[in-house]
Amino acid sequence: MADERDEIRSRVSIVDLVGRTIRLTKAGKTWKGLCPFHPDKNPSLTVTDTTGRYKCWSCGESGDIFTWVMKTQNVEFGEAIRDLAAMAGVELSRGPATPPSVRQAQLSAMEAALEFFRGQLGKSSAATEYCDRRGLDADVRAEWELGYAPDVGEALAVHLKKTGHSLAECKSIFLVDQDAAGGYFDKFRSRLMFPIRDERGKLVAFGGRILGDGHPKYINSGDTPIYRKSRVLYGLNRARQALQEQKRAVLVEGYLDAIACHRAGLTTAVASLGTALADDHVALLKRWCSEVVLLYDSDEAGQKATDRAAKMLASESLTVRVAGLEDGDDPDTLLRREGPAALRRSVENAVSVLDFSMARIAKRYAPSQEGFWSESVAQLAEAKSLLEIEPHVARLSAQYPGIRNPVDAAAALRKMVDRARRSERRPTAPRRAVSVEHHSSGAGLSSAEVTVLAALLSDAYRDRAWGFVSQSAEVAETSPGLDMFRAIAAAFAESAPEGKPSEWLHLIEPESLRGSLSDVPLDFRAENLTAAKLDDAIELLYRGAKMREVTAMKQSETLDDSKRAEIVERLSQLKSDSKAAGPEQDPAL
Repeated sequence: MADERDEIRSRVSIVDLVGRTIRLTKAGKTWKGLCPFHPDKNPSLTVTDTTGRYKCWSCGESGDIFTWVMKTQNVEFGEAIRDLAAMAGVELSRGPATPPSVRQAQLSAMEAALEFFRGQLGKSSAATEYCDRRGLDADVRAEWELGYAPDVGEALAVHLKKTGHSLAECKSIFLVDQDAAGGYFDKFRSRLMFPIRDERGKLVAFGGRILGDGHPKYINSGDTPIYRKSRVLYGLNRARQALQEQKRAVLVEGYLDAIACHRAGLTTAVASLGTALADDHVALLKRWCSEVVLLYDSDEAGQKATDRAAKMLASESLTVRVAGLEDGDDPDTLLRREGPAALRRSVENAVSVLDFSMARIAKRYAPSQEGFWSESVAQLAEAKSLLEIEPHVARLSAQYPGIRNPVDAAAALRKMVDRARRSERRPTAPRRAVSVEHHSSGAGLSSAEVTVLAALLSDAYRDRAWGFVSQSAEVAETSPGLDMFRAIAAAFAESAPEGKPSEWLHLIEPESLRGSLSDVPLDFRAENLTAAKLDDAIELLYRGAKMREVTAMKQSETLDDSKRAEIVERLSQLKSDSKAAGPEQDPAL
């Protein structure tokens, strides 16, 4: 597969590919155009054929030919590589995926089952009465393709066999099961049926809810050759268009909650089904939106699920807000009791995760209880921004026991929060830059680091730059530079990369570092790069590393006479080296 990806990269020009979607104009050695990922009035998207990458300097979107197809067409990597392979004329080797003929037969059986279930709904007075009680009128039932599985052991199995479908194949997709004697019987019986379609509208699974009380309340399709529950969100096929426009998803827990939201006009609502929110669900949401409003049930299980989902979503840089519901409520009950406007208000009034968590603490404890303060401080310490903390500190300072002056109470609270924040940090020493300040690139790199990286992207100076980075990565001045040097050394441990950067950049991990490295030619005036300037940059990095060692020695708690003498000797050597090197200059000029 890796060889196939490389072959595709060599045949598909990033400029030609992006140019099929937006209009590009030449700008020196790069191309520019209006970014499709945000409302762009001035061309912010830069496309570089040399590195095979694009980047928007306004919204930050970046990537290569594969990410371009994935993000502009909202498809997963497998589909993107198939589309690009067809474009490049590259034949992909077949892996263990389900053969097309088998998959088509499975999808056909699913559609036959849906036809059966939908036909049965009108024949069951118990099912239609249940729907009416839940506010699911004929229009809603038709729109969401609801059906009914009758309480007959093998009604669906008989129907599927009559319509020419293999019952053995139907078993593999969770429609029927087999008894000890080898006979087939229905997996779903006496249940309201919800068809589950993937984001492209293919019917891949079913969920069945028992009418009234009973256990289990829901039976959902298990993982099958055509369905992975951790990769499908209920309602996404209906929410796609609204998500593209609004970039905000409303995430709920179940079928009826998703339907309720859509009925209320919240057409970006989706639900994770039969499983807790999974990493693949988060990745799927990130493809479609930048913000998620959590609208989970108000019971304890729902609140715990909210906490977990919020952390997972935030870890992927999605903005997360939480919509509050009264105790005992869920979106479906709120819609039926108070109407669409109430459900919409709950979403529009959603609060930050921190505000939500602090409100929960206030419900569990009184300010006179120790748990109130210990949990409040711990929660505030997890906040990413001090700006988020301040409103809560101001509010809590008036309630703080033992300190009457709110200003003093606020100061005490800040100290407690700061102490808690520091205890959670890893004790890593900050990397210090050399004493002479240099301008840095947008990625936070020093000019000496930019010079070395620009040389790595140049055929003329690559070997020299690679030799330095592979042997001396630790002398980087900045944290981004250290990450970049280490990644390059790891990717090319044996020899310098060969060919155009677009042919080997993908070997550097992670993606964020690839993007930063590909941006270097745009920050650097490559025509001014010479062997002498590269050597100056390398020398500057070595001297900076030595100066940091001396600084660390000065700050040592055990500074004796021998160490003082060594410091003096090292400083003298650095001064001598500096004079020999001549006036210090910015190597990127």
